[in-house]
Amino acid sequence: MPRLSTLSNPTGLVELEKQCVGIFIDQQAAKTTYSLTKLDLAGLAIGPLIKVVVIARRGNAELRVEHGAVGDWNKGFVDITELGPDGTLRFRVLLIAAGSPKLVAAAENIRPEGLGNSESLIGLEPADLGQVPWELCVLEQEGRAVIRFNRDLYVNAATAEADRHFASLVFPEALRQLALWHTRHSGALGDSEWEPFKNWLILHGITDEPGDHLSLEGNENWCREVVSAFSERFRSVELLRESLKIGEPD
Repeated sequence: MPRLSTLSNPTGLVELEKQCVGIFIDQQAAKTTYSLTKLDLAGLAIGPLIKVVVIARRGNAELRVEHGAVGDWNKGFVDITELGPDGTLRFRVLLIAAGSPKLVAAAENIRPEGLGNSESLIGLEPADLGQVPWELCVLEQEGRAVIRFNRDLYVNAATAEADRHFASLVFPEALRQLALWHTRHSGALGDSEWEPFKNWLILHGITDEPGDHLSLEGNENWCREVVSAFSERFRSVELLRESLKIGEPD
């Protein structure tokens, strides 16, 4: 449910929970658009004339778009291609009093759908990487990571996910890099942002944590255990082996 800040927010600004807002990204060739698909204000004393403003950010670029009143906001797709291709897309949704600059409510750092699984610990998004096939970007404040894949190889996240070679070869290495990041940031798994990843580890039988208390070999073994748990669950070798048989004679 939406929450009200207290001492840290003397203005009474309503901080909307991220699950109350939905933004969908559509990427066709070199064009990127978004749609504000969801705005759940149930239980909040926010009138239908309050204005909706979306701020889209990528890298150092920013675009502000007005969507009309909350009672009937514009759900059409908005072109944000001018933000450029590089960097992670982030959105803010602001609710502003009608005829006034007063900010009534806000949702910060909204991760859109349509860039791979937005709930995944490792998401996907296209990028211009030259001759580099892909790279991993750890989003420390979100407790997750993003594989930035070369848009010259895959036009969108769905295409990358559908390629068994990509899924079988890239994801295990991406998870290894994420695990390695944690060996270098001792105690990060104790932060609230990383709780989903910590829970994922526990569900896969990994209850130990990496850090300075382990030797170099101990941290390497921990990374190996994380990758093995992932690969076993998603049958990485089996999927790759099946894809290599495609087109072979019986």
